[in-house]
Amino acid sequence: MKRIENVALFSEHLVFLNRKIELLGKLNLNDLAVHSENFFFHFFNLLFGLELTNANFEKSNHEAIDLIDKSNKLIIQVSATCTKQKIENTLKKEILKQYSLEDYRIQFIFIGKENPRIKSNKFSNPNKIKFDPVEDIFLTKDLVEKFMSLSPLEQTENLKFIRKEIPLLELIEKSDIKVEICDKVNLLLKRNFLIWSNFGPHSETAIRNPLSMSVKTAWDERKIEIFKNNDEIVELFHQNSSLFTTSEFEIFIEFEEHVQIFKLNHTNRIDRTAYKTFPQSFSKMINNIILENGDSDGE
Repeated sequence: MKRIENVALFSEHLVFLNRKIELLGKLNLNDLAVHSENFFFHFFNLLFGLELTNANFEKSNHEAIDLIDKSNKLIIQVSATCTKQKIENTLKKEILKQYSLEDYRIQFIFIGKENPRIKSNKFSNPNKIKFDPVEDIFLTKDLVEKFMSLSPLEQTENLKFIRKEIPLLELIEKSDIKVEICDKVNLLLKRNFLIWSNFGPHSETAIRNPLSMSVKTAWDERKIEIFKNNDEIVELFHQNSSLFTTSEFEIFIEFEEHVQIFKLNHTNRIDRTAYKTFPQSFSKMINNIILENGDSDGE
């Protein structure tokens, strides 16, 4: 059926947008989340028949508000931070008192990583602005359900717009995302190597003072940062496994095994025959991906 194809295509584009925003946010690249404000006011106007405009056009960085529909007395915040705290921080803004007096309703559109339980929370609403978590918090699932209720003609118009605004091949260029991930991994590996060189068992200080407890304590403390960096690398790879070839992922698995043994060895001394050292093939692979697919040097 055409409806099934339409819904699948609609969902796919929104999921790609969310995934892209979530990934770039982890890399501290938030431009797409900012530009999404403009996408969503056009998109919601079409999907819900509203008359939204970007509130930041009227006032730069408008406090608590991203989109506004004066005809329907509606204000909307678009956010990549899907938390109760984020909503309550907005609801307590002084500016909402005036909107409440003018009988406005506030809604939230969450993009990027979503929390499906967010609607079940109870929220403090000191300015008493109209707000119902179930009806006024929009996740991707809500947008898909609304799209499903449209007529085939309306679905076609929405798809025409969304395919123009979020063309999959332009939105997610796999090689670009892959390089961004490898740049991040490369930087984390460099930090780990610097810590290991300065504080590890083969550092100059450790060689000069092999029995010093202060040297051992310093190394144990600095290893905590390496654990954290390694966990971040592992998470990036598992969340984006589809970007890597089978052989590349096999090399990553060697690194992951080293990470597990390295952390275990911190609390329970591992026999030397079972210890897995850092696989140089992993850092070599990361550097090769960067050199072959991008211009970045990872700094």
